[in-house]
Amino acid sequence: MSSDVSYSGIRPILAVVQPNGERLIVARLTNVGASSQSNRFVLRRIDLKAPWEQPEKGYFGYAEVARALDANGWRGCKIEAMPTTDPDEVRARSLARRKLHLQCVDAAIRRAQDGGG
Repeated sequence: MSSDVSYSGIRPILAVVQPNGERLIVARLTNVGASSQSNRFVLRRIDLKAPWEQPEKGYFGYAEVARALDANGWRGCKIEAMPTTDPDEVRARSLARRKLHLQCVDAAIRRAQDGGG
């Protein structure tokens, strides 16, 4: 049995908002069975085009999303969970928001410790 996952699409779950109003979408990859991969994300602009170069493996984890945001100057931004009526998805998006926030804080601490500003 192969561990390769066949991806069929993306499910926008979070919005990262700059103080100037610019937005990025954090979308969870979905597989052919329509279930979401909980820690496999793509970053997209509002028009769903990728804002920056994507990793070779084709998706980001939480820490990689945070590092990409930090490296591209997305500091002091707000992370919002996109609305949904599914209670399980509300919980999942809230948890994803908290996890990404913590990773963003860690990325900022690392940058400060490395003397990067």
